[in-house]
Amino acid sequence: MTVGALEEFKLDSIYILQTSFTGGGTKRGTCFSIEQDLLLTANHVVKDATSVKVFLTSDSFAEGQHIEAECIYSNVDLDVAVLKLPDGTTTSSLGLYATSVNLDSDVKSCGYPVEKEHYPAPIKVKVTNTFEHMTSREYSFEVSQSDTVSKYSGMSGSPVIHDGRCLGILLVQQGGNTLYAVSAKDFLGDASLKKIVYDHGVEITVQEGIGYKAPDFPASPFKYCINCNVGLPNIKGIDIGFTMEWWNISDFTETVYDWIIDYCLSHKQKANFTGGSRSLFKYARSHYPTDDLNALGDLCLHIAIRESYSTIPVMNKVFDVNNKTFSCTHAVLNFDSIELWIGASAVTTNIEEAVQSAIESVEYIMDIKSLKNRLFTLTSEIDESWPHKEKLQRLANSSLELDERFDKIIIPIFIMHDSELITNYDKSNFLNLFNEKVANCRGLLQAEFDEGVIDLLDLRVFYFPVSDVNEVNGALLEELNS
Repeated sequence: MTVGALEEFKLDSIYILQTSFTGGGTKRGTCFSIEQDLLLTANHVVKDATSVKVFLTSDSFAEGQHIEAECIYSNVDLDVAVLKLPDGTTTSSLGLYATSVNLDSDVKSCGYPVEKEHYPAPIKVKVTNTFEHMTSREYSFEVSQSDTVSKYSGMSGSPVIHDGRCLGILLVQQGGNTLYAVSAKDFLGDASLKKIVYDHGVEITVQEGIGYKAPDFPASPFKYCINCNVGLPNIKGIDIGFTMEWWNISDFTETVYDWIIDYCLSHKQKANFTGGSRSLFKYARSHYPTDDLNALGDLCLHIAIRESYSTIPVMNKVFDVNNKTFSCTHAVLNFDSIELWIGASAVTTNIEEAVQSAIESVEYIMDIKSLKNRLFTLTSEIDESWPHKEKLQRLANSSLELDERFDKIIIPIFIMHDSELITNYDKSNFLNLFNEKVANCRGLLQAEFDEGVIDLLDLRVFYFPVSDVNEVNGALLEELNS
């Protein structure tokens, strides 16, 4: 990697950390500067240390030239520590970015894993899990592993970076390679740490754009048993589980029942409705297209992206001027941008037809005329009653050029088809067989899409093999009419 390319990882603000303990033991970690002579790291690297040494460069470590640091703050629960160096030691720093972190966001990190000796390891990774919705949590989010590092020991305390600022601190688990992180938003919630940061004049950006709480939603029927990032596109394998080797179709339909209002009615429709809760459900049910099998896929897609990505529903399935159906349209406020999420779903008896149907939907979505029609339709949906209206109104601003109304298009795809994976359930080998199905699905998508298109489009694929699509649809309709 060139020197210019390394600049985006803020290497001049990231240092090697070595701690010593009673009895002669040592640990390696990484730390980074957030203001002159003020460093952040992971607490488990420095806890109970008798000596904390900071090496400002790779050459310094190789030559044994270190600076002693003082630990002025530590928090076991957050796993965060603040170190102080002698005045005038450092001149560069990373600002803090206090914001929510969304699933599949692209982030960077750089640290000094022991396996690389004294050389830095800049990595580009994705957020693979977020825990912000959990009241009781040890970590804020999890990131994917990089193919350039095999063992992450020594990278604890590295900054997680977006747009040149620190989103959080990497916390590598001892004895494993699970890459958890605590976000700047979370650790700045500690009053003592926040006071230190403010007293030292640390640059802090508070991003309200994605610091939003998405509208509440019901419990999900889905278990995301596979999250496969080994190639593009990312595919999440969905399961609803088995009880005594019987597929949980009844549990599925009962849970989906609670999603009908969320799926069928826009925020505007719900806000303007004056009846009771039962009347609201009947009103929503009257909007569900019972004669359209693909509505089942679109409903499931709606559930999956609401739960996984905290999206804001803008429209459910409607018809455009060409009598083509719009699948669900959602929005996400991600960092300082507006993402327009336009769904494509396919429900068929076999995987090949499902993939082909999904691809045709994606091609239609990306047609400029289709996109204009969709934005024209959603313009009337966003009004004063909407949450985060001030952020979303750009989507509905018809005076702007098409590409000025949003920053990014993301296409979530929901693929549902009949599968022997469910009808011939093999408990002991289920996940292995499921992974094979996911790999096959990716292969079909890659074969149908041009490789350049796969790289260009931001696709998020949900793969849901079922016993029989017509059986599932019939069971849901029966539940809705019960």
